[in-house]
Amino acid sequence: MNREFLLNVAFLISINLIIKPFYVFGIDLKVQNVVGNYSLYFALLNFSYIFQIFSDLGIQQYNNRKIAQHDYLFDKYFPHILGLKGGLSIVFLVLSFSSALLLGYGREELYLLIFLLFNQIFITFTFFFRSNISGLQHYRLDSIISVLDKLLMMVICVPLLWGPWVASFQIEWFVYAQTVAFGLTALIAFGLTRSYLKGKLVLSWNLPLLSAILKQSIPFSLVVLLMSIYTRIDAVMIERLLHNPITNESIKQGNIYAAAYRLLDAINMICFLFAGLLLPMFARMLKNKENIQALWKLSSSLMLVITVSFSVAVCFNAPEIMSLLYINYTPSMSEVLILLMIGFNSIGIIHIVGTLLTANGNLMAMNIVFVVGIAINICSNYFLILEYGAWGAAISTLITQSFVALAELELARRTFSVALNGRFLFQILIFILGVGGINLGLEALSTPWFLSFVLAGIFSVIWALTTKVIDVRGIVGMKNK
Repeated sequence: MNREFLLNVAFLISINLIIKPFYVFGIDLKVQNVVGNYSLYFALLNFSYIFQIFSDLGIQQYNNRKIAQHDYLFDKYFPHILGLKGGLSIVFLVLSFSSALLLGYGREELYLLIFLLFNQIFITFTFFFRSNISGLQHYRLDSIISVLDKLLMMVICVPLLWGPWVASFQIEWFVYAQTVAFGLTALIAFGLTRSYLKGKLVLSWNLPLLSAILKQSIPFSLVVLLMSIYTRIDAVMIERLLHNPITNESIKQGNIYAAAYRLLDAINMICFLFAGLLLPMFARMLKNKENIQALWKLSSSLMLVITVSFSVAVCFNAPEIMSLLYINYTPSMSEVLILLMIGFNSIGIIHIVGTLLTANGNLMAMNIVFVVGIAINICSNYFLILEYGAWGAAISTLITQSFVALAELELARRTFSVALNGRFLFQILIFILGVGGINLGLEALSTPWFLSFVLAGIFSVIWALTTKVIDVRGIVGMKNK
């Protein structure tokens, strides 16, 4: 990596770690604690994610690569794709709203959903504008835009959540704030992108050009769609399967699941950033027919240390963490969190292996895995949610993520002949046992849970270096390239 790339990467990760955790554990967590129907919002939000891909169809990924390789195409592509995005947004609205009607959502749910759908449209437009900005190599500007919506949410929500209006705060206010923040972000991103055009912006539809773009972008969109279904359908099924106006069981179980899942979402941000850095590296190495074994091992090692260290520490301190975060804490929240954290290790594997397979264009094989994963997820959710509620949904998530991780590992083994040798697998086993021992020791010493959590992370990294799961020489060697 060259110096400029490392600076951009450090800047991106830094601002995301500064801004987004405060949003998740400050704004979003406060909303969960002060409103009673957060589970409905959570279910509808996940529902809006399921069809989000139809507002983009993989155009963002295609456009980003194309403009980065051929920046002179920006003036030609931008007006055409912008018009196409508008048409796809209408398709997304119609498809999502029609599906909601078929599922039996009532007036209250549909009212909230329409704002969430517009929020998703604003988000996808922002991603499209950012793909042009980063494709034109304005990386720091792209990084700033990536957190702009969260900054605006803080400005809007802090007075509402910590001011005199907090007692009357409603989930609708939170959704309205998102609409304003996401809409302004999209508008600002559009203005910045528009400034790079050499001529006047005139929307147009070149059907042969748009057809060629869609043919190349749709396979990527299918990957995103299928992943969205098997990772987001849980909350929707809890709300639908347990819906009972008398017992409000869907709200109760939905709140439990949402409370645990939000923590998973927060830490998963690191994995997404990690995968974003790996994709161009893998793609470049594969194009140049370079050996990917070293990068594969290094990235797998780093991800393993992150997921194992964090998940084990959370499992040991789950009751303390959840009772600190949530006013209406129940033991069921920590039980669900533990199951989701065990599955977090599979999610880490999926990010690494899925990125490698995507870089190589193994989309058909990945889609087959995801289709099977969806079938497993829906079937297991149906039976487990009806019997065990949120706990059953967490079990279903664990089963599905484990299957997808193992299936993708097998695909990578067959495609690239990459594998973790016996010695390294032994190192991994020793590392995992050591991390468990570290947390057990701290628990036996009756260390305050927060101090125990921090110390467990520090000692886990030291243990990873001791067992050579993290290869320092490999990292230094890559930085010098």
